[in-house]
Amino acid sequence: MTKKLLLSAILVAYGIPVLAQATAKGVAENNLRMANFIHAMSTKEQALVADRTLNLSDIEGSMYYVEAFIPGQIYYSDKAFKTIPMRYNAYTDEIEIKRDDQETAEALLKDSKVSCEVNGERLVYSEYLDKKGNLENGYLVKIFAGQKYNLYEKRSKTFKEGQQPKTSLHLPTPDKFVGKSEFYLTADSETPKFLPDSKKKLSTVFDADKIGVLKTFIKKNDIDLSKKEDLQRLLGYAETVTAEGKGV
Repeated sequence: MTKKLLLSAILVAYGIPVLAQATAKGVAENNLRMANFIHAMSTKEQALVADRTLNLSDIEGSMYYVEAFIPGQIYYSDKAFKTIPMRYNAYTDEIEIKRDDQETAEALLKDSKVSCEVNGERLVYSEYLDKKGNLENGYLVKIFAGQKYNLYEKRSKTFKEGQQPKTSLHLPTPDKFVGKSEFYLTADSETPKFLPDSKKKLSTVFDADKIGVLKTFIKKNDIDLSKKEDLQRLLGYAETVTAEGKGV
């Protein structure tokens, strides 16, 4: 199959242009209205705002960590395929692409065989086990790649509805997008699993015979398990820990 035909297969045959005939802004507003409506139905009080119109210009923050479309590389089965402007929508968990002949954004096919590299980061679509042990699917950013361990970051944005003041002494809070980052660890190519930021819970992701030496390393080097750079240091060391629980 030629590259041109393969592009058609990825972008068309598999239904990738799910944002066709609508701008990214329009789709986002529709998504927000639906999310707001479902959320508002939970209580009678919240239902009072179910029909209000949401405009992105009135919402604090952004659905994106980087709003600009940046040239990125699409990979199919880990083989470089196509360079195209793209950005990650952290609210809808979609990679939006923009082809030269179109003004509207399209969403890249969500498939484990299709990944992207943009701004020096690799985004993969994968299954993962969240903090409750539920199996989810979504985009993860690979931030550490070792012989045994791989570390991923899950970046997301949620919509938080603003609140009207209860009294004249209080100020209203605006609708806003709130960012969140979680880390996921995989060992020996297993499904990525939520990595807790507590030393007491390391046994949920690391082998029992490595816990002791890893805790010693964490204490000695003042490792913060909520920081990406510290986790990368920890895993670099974990790669050297032997089956007998000794590290280099």
